[in-house]
Amino acid sequence: MPYSQDYIKRMLEQIGEFVVALKQMLVEDRLGEAREQLDLAYREALGLDPQFVRDAPEDYLILTAGMSRVGDVDKSLVLADLLSADGDWHARNGDYDVAQQCHIKAINVTLEIYLRQPFGTSREHIDRVEALIDKVEQYEVPYDTRWRLFRYHERMGQYADAEDDLYELLDAAPENEALIDEAAAFYQRLLGLKDHELLLGGLPRDEVQAGLEDVLAREANADADAEA
Repeated sequence: MPYSQDYIKRMLEQIGEFVVALKQMLVEDRLGEAREQLDLAYREALGLDPQFVRDAPEDYLILTAGMSRVGDVDKSLVLADLLSADGDWHARNGDYDVAQQCHIKAINVTLEIYLRQPFGTSREHIDRVEALIDKVEQYEVPYDTRWRLFRYHERMGQYADAEDDLYELLDAAPENEALIDEAAAFYQRLLGLKDHELLLGGLPRDEVQAGLEDVLAREANADADAEA
């Protein structure tokens, strides 16, 4: 039997429990019920049409959700969690293109929330991002998502992961001079850290230095090509 609207609102104040309940419906192949609850949650908690959410650009959704709150939960995080659950629903239903769209949008919204905050990230939030990364890495990750991951990983002190993101970006846009400049700036920032900080981030100083030399060579080649 479908849950009441009051139940949905209460569960959205404890979004983790709500998502667990949705996942259980998927495990039990209660796809129709899960779809109904997701659609109701979009409308009741966010005031948004589910299809609109799936179609709208992430930046617009972030602006729409803002940093207002539902109970004790940031509205943007509710949006991201519902998108992630929506992606799971579509994957279970065999709609893999829509599942990818939802999962990518969910991680973009989540990362943007954290990147705009001037303070640290809780263990719960880190776990949320890691779970979304596991989902999106099975797809071809879009450039803007990879860029957000690069910034997020550096901010979290996960320097080896940030470097992996950076080289994905450089492979996708090898002639992007602004990106090459940012890559050089990234390594220069790391060189300003202490050895133990770099080791904790998975990127020892000699590897940082090697990375800087590589991007400086790319920068020199780009300048030579521009002058030719």
